[in-house]
Amino acid sequence: MRNLKSGFILSYISIFIQSIISILYTPVMLRLLGESNYGLLQLAISTMSSLSILSFGFGSSYMRFYSQYKADNDNNAISVLNGMFTIIFISVSILSLIVGGFITMNTSTLFGKSMTASEIKLLKTLLGIMTVNLAFTFPCSISDSYIIAQERFSFQKILIIISSLLNPMLTFPLLIMGQGTVSVAVCMTAITVIKLLCGTVYCIKKLNMRFCFDKYVFKQLSAFSFFVFLNIISDQINWNVDKILLGRFSGAKNVAVYSVGSQFNGYFLTFSYALSSLMTPKAHTLIANHADNRETSKFFASFGRVQFVVMAYIYLMIIAVGKPFIKLWSGIDSNIPYYTALLLISPLLVTSIQSIGIEIQRAKDMHKFRSVLYFAIAAINIAVSIPLCIKFGELGCAFGTALSLVVGNIIIMNIYYHKRVGLDIKYFWKEIFKFIPSLIIPILTIIVIRHFVSNNLFSIALCSIIFTVFYAVSMWFLGLNQNEKKLYKK
Repeated sequence: MRNLKSGFILSYISIFIQSIISILYTPVMLRLLGESNYGLLQLAISTMSSLSILSFGFGSSYMRFYSQYKADNDNNAISVLNGMFTIIFISVSILSLIVGGFITMNTSTLFGKSMTASEIKLLKTLLGIMTVNLAFTFPCSISDSYIIAQERFSFQKILIIISSLLNPMLTFPLLIMGQGTVSVAVCMTAITVIKLLCGTVYCIKKLNMRFCFDKYVFKQLSAFSFFVFLNIISDQINWNVDKILLGRFSGAKNVAVYSVGSQFNGYFLTFSYALSSLMTPKAHTLIANHADNRETSKFFASFGRVQFVVMAYIYLMIIAVGKPFIKLWSGIDSNIPYYTALLLISPLLVTSIQSIGIEIQRAKDMHKFRSVLYFAIAAINIAVSIPLCIKFGELGCAFGTALSLVVGNIIIMNIYYHKRVGLDIKYFWKEIFKFIPSLIIPILTIIVIRHFVSNNLFSIALCSIIFTVFYAVSMWFLGLNQNEKKLYKK
């Protein structure tokens, strides 16, 4: 409980630091690099991030097998799992270098249609650097998974905080000196190497991580991970394909405009992950200890309610002051980034409060349907987004992604949760709908605020504070139950 509490606090501290740094740093990068170069950097990051599918889902499989072996007190099996995991991710790193190198060598073929010769040359360099960065990212999964399984959240969050601070400390002076986009990519890679070394040393020296090898575990792991792999592909399509399509059909500046809006989608996902990552071990432990559907449903609903309080606040805050803030923050005189953010975030309000359901499915080995469904929806997303991208640009891409999330991640998955996984979705939504009275005052506050907020920092800050006060008071007296009040007091 102590590790969970400190992990929870440090999670939100790290998110706060990351968000503040990003909010302050992104407009500086936009101005120092220019929209075109910033768009090229984001395109390189998104293109190489899409290659995380090369992990084939093994990373997300670790927790399920670890929980089973831990429940049986089988330390030898855990050592075998660690050894297998290490071999897999070293192999994946080598594979990522090969695939990333191929993409880098064919940059002009992939993106030459909408870019100048100088932009193609710079993008090629950035893709090469981000390929190396990706190759070092995969081994980080080994230590990250073991640390989460051990519930040593504090170390992991402190490492995230330090790496978040290092990024602007290293890159900002270089940007001021005129070193440009390449220096940013190099610094990102250096920080990834530092994280890898720190995590590995901590696991071996402090947590006594041990390694063995056994082919049987690999067969089990492969069978389970294939469907997780499909899920990873769909996630990469949903969150990266829009930028790649814009880079292909519209150009670097359109990628930059879309990236500003999608960055808020990234913040939203980060806040969502903060709590669900801490609850992942508990979800797997519940299933490993044969908890019944009633107990699991209560855990699912209680997580959803706590998550809803945080995520609804962020969502409503973006509606209240997002439009003037994004304009002021980015320096882009357009409402496209704001509406892009809103389109991408809206379905995530639902998926974020149900995110622990993903781990419950994996713990029950019932994630196959979800993975196949998400893969099919992601394929449809590509088919829909291409014509929408060509005709409507950034907003077309965002709408295609939002539509796929609503159909697959919300409507179909809620039916599957209820019919097959054994989670009482009616009970879940009954618990969430109890928040409706507490949302009336905040929504009325937003209606008033939107008439007065203007494009200056003082006005945005004042309106944000007013909304926060009304939201907190309304949620405390009309939304939270007694157990939740005790939880927040602690």
